[in-house]
Amino acid sequence: MASGPPPLPDAFKDDPRVFLSTETHTWRYEEDDGTEMEYNSAKGGWLPVIDDDLMKQQQAAYAVAGVDEETPAAPVLARDSKKRKAAPDYTGVTVPDPAAKRGKQDKSKNTSIYVTGLPLDTTDEELITAFSRFGVLEEDYDGEPKVKMYAKDDGTFSGEALVVYFKEDSVSLALNILDESELRLGDPKSVMHLARADFAHKHGGGGSAPANNQPRRVVDKKKATRRIVKMQKKLEEWNDEDGFGPALAPEETTTNKPGRVVVLKHMFTLQELEEDATLLLDLKEDVRDECASLGEVTNVVLFDQEPDGIMTVKFKDPLSAQACVVKMNGRFFAGRRIEASVFFGKQRFRRSDTEDEQGTEEERLARFNDFIMQQDEED
Repeated sequence: MASGPPPLPDAFKDDPRVFLSTETHTWRYEEDDGTEMEYNSAKGGWLPVIDDDLMKQQQAAYAVAGVDEETPAAPVLARDSKKRKAAPDYTGVTVPDPAAKRGKQDKSKNTSIYVTGLPLDTTDEELITAFSRFGVLEEDYDGEPKVKMYAKDDGTFSGEALVVYFKEDSVSLALNILDESELRLGDPKSVMHLARADFAHKHGGGGSAPANNQPRRVVDKKKATRRIVKMQKKLEEWNDEDGFGPALAPEETTTNKPGRVVVLKHMFTLQELEEDATLLLDLKEDVRDECASLGEVTNVVLFDQEPDGIMTVKFKDPLSAQACVVKMNGRFFAGRRIEASVFFGKQRFRRSDTEDEQGTEEERLARFNDFIMQQDEED
């Protein structure tokens, strides 16, 4: 039972046990035994949350042999009428189909990443910081993130590690951004190589089998349930604001609600724009193509009156914008180090397509026309 009576609707916002689910947009709270309750406004009371696993357990408990719950009734009746001529044989021994059992096991999700190329003085804190930017890390029974650093025979770090996420989607994002990137920005010796962890060698032949006399760890079901609920709450916090990273601080939410625009600095110099009439268009196209690998790009703007070489990239969703910051910040472009950050709504940048700078844009177009004419004459 919960430590207190179930919260009433008037006290939802003030009760620390109650939170608003971002998936169902309903009020929920957790009892002391780990059971998650959902408030049913129609019935005016709290009901247990029935997830997919619990639903499957109930279906299995009340299942009728030979009946597929997901098949429409009419085809079942038609099929059964054809089978009535052949009497079923109840004398045989029922043996579970091993192929079906293997099929269920093959559907298990892989949330682990194998990392190589790490510096020999890498710490687990560095890995946790780097990989937790892309999702919630799985936790062990002691509540610590599942990051395993492999050692050599002499006990020193081998430069290889295993990182386990709570959700499989985080694996794809981390592979896309962190593979072939530097663990320590600016250190080319810290380039990481990532791959989905493959545990097939543990089950196949050729490898040494694990000792059968190793003691099996007794799992505390209540503790495991609380651990899963805790990570689910972390996941909800992760998705709260913009789908990437923990919820923003209150002072930040007023200035960065969408978080879909990324500011790139030092992408060009004013002198380069003066010398090359095609640079503006080429650079916008190159940036769009580069950022499109992270998500759908809706707009790219080059501010040709900014000495800092400012460009902005607008994505369809905040997750892609955050991934762009991680990938682009600190990279070198034309000998300059790029600075990437999310647009907070306060900066103002200048470009020549405003009314005040219309003359400058016309001059640039004239130079561009001259450049095209010159190319035609050379051809």
